[in-house]
Amino acid sequence: MHRTFLLIGLLLASTSLAQTGDEWSNPFGSPATPPPKPATPPPGEPPPPKKTTPAAATPAPAAAPPSSSRLRDDDAPAPRNDAKARTEERLKAATGKGEPDVKDADKLPIISKKETYLPGTEPHSPSTWMTSIDAPGNGRVTLGQVTMGTAFVPSARMGPKGLVRVGFLGEYLNQIDFPVRNAQNIRSGITFAASFQPFTWGEVYVGYAAAANTNNRTSPNLIQALGDLTLGIKASNEWAKGFHAGIDLRLLTFSGVGNQGIDRFAVGFRPTALATYDVRALSPKVPLIATLAFGFTLDSTAALVTQRLNAAEEFALGINRFNRFNFGASLEIPLPFVTPFVEYTLAAPLGVPNGLLTGPDGATVPVGAAMPQALGLGLKVTAVKDLTLLTGVNLGLTRNVGLGVPATPPWNFFVGASFAIDPFQRGEIKTVDTVRERKVEQKVELAKARVEGTVINATTKAPIAGAIIAVPGVLPSATDPQGKFTTLEIKDAKLAKLSVSRDGYKTAEQSIALEAGKAAKVEIALEEDIKKGVFELTATSKKKPVKAVVAFKGATEASTETMDSGAKELELPAGTYTVTATAEGYLSQTREVQIPAGGRMPVAFELNAMPKKMLVIFKGDKIEILQQVHFATGKATILADSFDLLQQVVDVVVRNNVKRVSVEGHTDNKGVKVANQKLSEDRARAVADYLIAQGVEAKRLESVGYGDTKPIAPNLTARGRELNRRVEFIVLEK
Repeated sequence: MHRTFLLIGLLLASTSLAQTGDEWSNPFGSPATPPPKPATPPPGEPPPPKKTTPAAATPAPAAAPPSSSRLRDDDAPAPRNDAKARTEERLKAATGKGEPDVKDADKLPIISKKETYLPGTEPHSPSTWMTSIDAPGNGRVTLGQVTMGTAFVPSARMGPKGLVRVGFLGEYLNQIDFPVRNAQNIRSGITFAASFQPFTWGEVYVGYAAAANTNNRTSPNLIQALGDLTLGIKASNEWAKGFHAGIDLRLLTFSGVGNQGIDRFAVGFRPTALATYDVRALSPKVPLIATLAFGFTLDSTAALVTQRLNAAEEFALGINRFNRFNFGASLEIPLPFVTPFVEYTLAAPLGVPNGLLTGPDGATVPVGAAMPQALGLGLKVTAVKDLTLLTGVNLGLTRNVGLGVPATPPWNFFVGASFAIDPFQRGEIKTVDTVRERKVEQKVELAKARVEGTVINATTKAPIAGAIIAVPGVLPSATDPQGKFTTLEIKDAKLAKLSVSRDGYKTAEQSIALEAGKAAKVEIALEEDIKKGVFELTATSKKKPVKAVVAFKGATEASTETMDSGAKELELPAGTYTVTATAEGYLSQTREVQIPAGGRMPVAFELNAMPKKMLVIFKGDKIEILQQVHFATGKATILADSFDLLQQVVDVVVRNNVKRVSVEGHTDNKGVKVANQKLSEDRARAVADYLIAQGVEAKRLESVGYGDTKPIAPNLTARGRELNRRVEFIVLEK
C-alpha cells in the first residue's frame, strides 16, 4: 500500500515538472522529452496553460519576452539561457541600442523637480499664506455682504467659472446717545449669502438677513427685522488688461413689521454699475485693486408702517421714505498674509422736498447733512484653502439725524467668513516633472562666428538703445545705451541674416558675410516709423475766411497759414498739441487738441476783430487791464460785459507767449473777513476757468485770493472800495 502511494506521488511530481517548460532545464544538457498532452479539462474549469518547448531544445523567437521574475532577480545566478542577455539582444536588434534609457536615467543626478496640476484640477481658492507678494491668488475674490466684493462694496472682478460660495456677515453696535440723546442702542444683525458663478462673466446670488435692535426710546424696546431677502445677478467682463466693468441688478424684499409672512412685504430694486482696476496688471509688484460703484435704490419700505415713527424706530426697522442714489468705492491691498481694504459708501436720498428733512427735535436738517455715509476699514485672511475670514469696522461720517432716512451709527463692527466650493471639480491631480542631468556625446565643434555692430537713427545718427537683433538659430540680443551689440556665437554658417527692430522705428533686415572664428562688423541705420494724423484748418471772422498763421506745439512744432478759400490740411505726428491762431487785426485764440494716428481732425477758429482801443496791455511782469472784470453782486459769476475784456487777455497771453500767469482776486473791507477771503478766491478761480475754457492751457494758470488784505485805495469812499474790488494778472514766467 505504501509503495502504491509512493509511485503515485512520483508520477504527479514528474508531471508537474514537465508542465513548467520555460523554467525547467535539463541539468545534464540532454534533450528533454516533451510531456504527454493533458486531458480535456472538466466543464467550468479554465484550460491549462499552453505548453512550450524548453529553451535547450528549441531556441526562443527574438520577439518573445523573457520571464519577468528572471529580469527582476538581478542577484540570482544566471542560468545557461540568461534572461538579461536575451533582453539586451532583443532591444539591440529592435532599436540599435543597449539597455533601456530609463534604467540609466534613474541613476543620473536630479537637477530640479517641478510640481504642476493637470488642467481642470487646479485649486480654485488656494491659501495665500506664505505666497510671494505678486502671486495672482492674493487678490481674494470672496463674498462680501451678499455678492463678491469687499464687505459692502460689490466688485466687478469675477472668480473661476463653476464655483459656489457660501458665507455670512455679522454686525454689532452698542452706542449711547444714539440716535438721540439719552438713548442706549444695541444692534446685532447677520446676513447669510450664497452665490454661484455659472459663467466666466456672470454670477447669481441670494442673501437672507435678520437683525435685532434694542433701544429704550422704541416701543417695544426690542424690535426684530426678520426675513429680508436679496436676489441678484451680476455680469462683468475684463475689457482691458486688469480693467473689469459690469452691472449688478439686485431685487430687495423686506418682510412686514413683526412677521415674516408674504402677505405684507415691501420690494426694492437696485441697479449698480461697477468698475474695478487691478494695478498688478500694469505692475505686479504694486498690489492694489480699486473699485467704483454707482447706482440707485428704489424701495417701498415706508409702506410697511402706517404709524408715525421716531428716529430710533426708523433706525431699528431700516425704514427709508425716499429712493436713493448710491455710491461706493473701495481699495484693496492684496498681500500674502492679509488683504487690508478701505471702502466708502454713500446713500443720497432723492426727491426730498426743498432738500430739507425734519430732525428728531423738530428743527430742519439739510439732506446733505443727514444722508448715510460711512468709511469702512477691514482685513481679509485666507490661511486655509477655500476659507476666507474678514473683519473690520464701519465709521459713520454723518452725525445729524433726519426723519425719513435711517440714522448713521458712529461705528459698526462686522465679522464674516466666505467658503468656496467647486461641485464640478474632479479633485486635484499633481504631476511631478523631474529634470535629470544627461551625458551628451561629444560632437565635432562647428565653425563659429559673431556679429558686432552699432544701431543708429537714420536721420539724427544718434545711437539707439534697446533695439532687438534677431538671428535665426541663436537667441536675440539687444543694444546697450551706446547702441552697440554683439550676437551670440553663430555656428557653421557663412551668412547671417539680421533683423533689427525697435518701437517707433521700421524693422531693418541685413545679410552679413561670416568668417569662422572672427567677428563681422556692421552699422545698421533705422528709420523712424512716425504715425501721423491730418488737421483740417480754417480761420473765419463772421463766417468769412481769414488768412491767419496757425502754430502747433507738442509732439513736434510746426506752423502754416490758412487759405482765403477753404480748409488747409496739415499732416503731423499723432499726439497732443497746443494750437494758436494769430491774424493781423484780429484777437488771437488758442486751444489744446489731440489727434490719433491715421485720424483726421477739423480745427476751426472764429476770430473776433481787434477793438480800436485795447483794454489790455502787456507790461512784462504784469498784464494790465484798463477796465475791471465785473461780477454779480456778492458772487463769483462773471457778467457778460467782461467777456470781450477777457478775450483780449487771451490775445495778450498768446501773442507774447506767456508761460505762467497768476490770477489774483481782491475785495474791499465791507462784510465778514472770512467771506471776503472766500469770495476773492472764487472770483480768481472763475476768471482762470474762463481763460481755460477759451483754450489757455490749465498748466499756464494759477489762481489765488487775498480778500481785503491788499487794498490799492482807501476803503473810506465808494470809489476807493470799487478800485479795491479787482482782478489782477501777474506774469510768473515769460
